[in-house]
Amino acid sequence: MPGLDVRISSRPVGYGGIEQGRGRIRSITIETAVHGRGITQRTGRYTLTAPTFGEHGVHWAPASTDATPVHRPHRLAVAQ
Repeated sequence: MPGLDVRISSRPVGYGGIEQGRGRIRSITIETAVHGRGITQRTGRYTLTAPTFGEHGVHWAPASTDATPVHRPHRLAVAQ
């Protein structure tokens, strides 16, 4: 579209389910920012949760901006 100028950026801000550097990632919290020409920047956090046994699909839920993530993003070791 002519004149459309929108930027969307996302970054991980926390993981759930990893205990002491091991285990399965059960959720990821991401922060997304949207801004463009003529509009102020809007930021939101969402948590993507993996399904449990018997459930289908994934679940997106707004994350509280006051909550501090338990696990900060870091490099994960890969077993060979």
